[in-house]
Amino acid sequence: MLLLCSCTAISENEDALPAAATVAEPQPYPVEEGNLIFNSSPVTVGSLSPAVTEMIYELGYGDRLICRSSYCDTPEAVLSLPETGSAANPDVDKIISYAPELLITQSPIANKDTVRLSEAGISLLTLPAPTSLEELYDNYAALADIFAGSIEGNSLAENTLADMKSAVNEAKSSCESIVFIMNIDGDEITAGTGDSFAGDLFSVFGRNIAENDTDYTITAEELIKADPQYIFLARPLSASDFDSELAEQLSAFSEDHVFSIDASLTERPTARLAETIRSVSEVMTDTNAETTEFTGGYAEIHETSEQ
Repeated sequence: MLLLCSCTAISENEDALPAAATVAEPQPYPVEEGNLIFNSSPVTVGSLSPAVTEMIYELGYGDRLICRSSYCDTPEAVLSLPETGSAANPDVDKIISYAPELLITQSPIANKDTVRLSEAGISLLTLPAPTSLEELYDNYAALADIFAGSIEGNSLAENTLADMKSAVNEAKSSCESIVFIMNIDGDEITAGTGDSFAGDLFSVFGRNIAENDTDYTITAEELIKADPQYIFLARPLSASDFDSELAEQLSAFSEDHVFSIDASLTERPTARLAETIRSVSEVMTDTNAETTEFTGGYAEIHETSEQ
């Protein structure tokens, strides 16, 4: 069932155009996204997703936001907006009191909350959390169409993503093989597998040795057999967390090709990844830095004595 995100209903065309009729000029609206139809650009918006909040600002529509989730902290300007919980625990009473025309999330919220929002006249859009770069691009395209209309939306999304796409193209084939490891718990290794955004992102640089695995899981045996040229670790994970016997069987350790990186880049991906992508690519071609660590919100690299 499609919901109308406007007071103007969209009706079906009951009368066929006469054969000689002039085709009307394309119009920016209506725009259909998810289960909603937008007849105009939403004026007041709430976000329960940090990534969505960033994307809206990047697209130039940050002034439309009137409330945010407790986790939305970038850009700094968003901190002045009132908090309304999170997708997992939304403060529905607060959201209703601010009465945004549209509420956007990347995680489904409870049905009882959805019903209350609908009864209050607040449209809810759930953008799928991306599992690939292409799906991230699709999210930008969807938001651009919603705010700018279908005529200008495509160029707006492309311009916003231009630097990131350029970084992706520059980074291709930076190495022969790579793996991104998020956690190590005994024999269990959590990694960016082929069905995850992290896995797809790191496959840009070279062959992701976990590309045929799923559910963020690879085995020590697979890691040893594939012997990736580079290993990136999600902070606070470090090389010292590896079992010494396992590390001795991986050439990345003996060649100083093990690096730590801020894992938030895979948890809330936006176009800010451009800097991170370039930094990861650069560190793999920097033969002078034996040890590198990524710090800050995204991709600030500095030399460190700890690996």
